[in-house]
Amino acid sequence: MASTKVLTVDSINPQVITMQYAVRGPIVIRAVEIEKELAKGAKKPFKSVIKANIGDAHAMGQKPITFIRQVLACMANPSLMEKGNFPADVIEHSKVSAPLS
Repeated sequence: MASTKVLTVDSINPQVITMQYAVRGPIVIRAVEIEKELAKGAKKPFKSVIKANIGDAHAMGQKPITFIRQVLACMANPSLMEKGNFPADVIEHSKVSAPLS
């Protein structure tokens, strides 16, 4: 059976083709305006602006997920635990968790 492309330039929604990724678009510009208003003491039903447009969780205040990544790396490749590159708590959690392979 020959494979055929399901998604082509002709079959895709034209809005997807013309879509733009605007880091400095109108939404971001308005967000900056609102931040300035808040800084000047404007009363809003919120106290801060969350910049969720860029997909950068750390920029939004999320703590790095280094520990989780390190444990998963050691579970996927247990030999990494022998090289001394990971903190003791990562090694401990990796050893008691079931290996991924």
